[in-house]
Amino acid sequence: MKLVDLSIKKPVTVSVGAILLLLFGILALLRIPIQLTPNVDLPEVSIQTTWTGASPEEIEREVTEVQEKELKSLNGLTEIKSESQDGLSYISLEFEIGTDIDEALLRVSNKMEQVKSYPDNVDRPIIKSGGRFEKAIAWMVLMAEEGYEGNLEEEYDFLDEEIQPYLERLSGISSVNIHGGKQHELQVVVDVEAMAARGITVTDLIRALRVENKTISAGDFDEGKRRYIARTVGEYKSPEDVANVIIRRVDGIPVSVKDVAKVRLGFENSSGVTRGGERERNS
Repeated sequence: MKLVDLSIKKPVTVSVGAILLLLFGILALLRIPIQLTPNVDLPEVSIQTTWTGASPEEIEREVTEVQEKELKSLNGLTEIKSESQDGLSYISLEFEIGTDIDEALLRVSNKMEQVKSYPDNVDRPIIKSGGRFEKAIAWMVLMAEEGYEGNLEEEYDFLDEEIQPYLERLSGISSVNIHGGKQHELQVVVDVEAMAARGITVTDLIRALRVENKTISAGDFDEGKRRYIARTVGEYKSPEDVANVIIRRVDGIPVSVKDVAKVRLGFENSSGVTRGGERERNS
């Protein structure tokens, strides 16, 4: 009752106290940092599949829809988004808040292994944590020092085999992308006149190269207490292996790839340009 009596006897004092209390409360609300509502990043996993030369319709029908059929049954999946464009399929998967991203990556990888087959020339899907349009936290530009006599465009394999794996093993690094440079490729340059003279078409050449570049299991057999697994190894190891492939027989004479084409190890053609800032030079 004393508080009520005081409020009745001194209304001005009580009003000023209430106004001050309200004012300090507003100032505290605006200036004191809130630490009980941290930023929440949704667990997200992205899948990128490359099929060079394929149209968006082929990408969607042969790759994207096939992958989505397996991925839609993932536990904890809240949203799935896909994009199909020239030579590229992209799928983004969002999971429930609190989902362990490493566990999600493992589950996605297991589901991708259940995809029965892909069209020929489809690259292995790339699975990584995070979305497609994440901003890079750092850019590193490879530049030539004085005395370097090589070609920077041809250093892609060094970056892919040495630098990228090293950076990806660092703690906190989600992914490392390489832009620019030319990858090695095995090139078969056909001689049109030689092919026409032997009645061989490009389709015949492609079919022969595709059939021979396979390792096929031939089953297993028991011998005593041991079991042996047999297989035929046919994957190409060198340009000479490709050159010696027999395409077909013409009048009983075998025609190999080296008879109608030149096989060489070269670099792929550039499809874009990547520019970096000029390096600062210290005088």
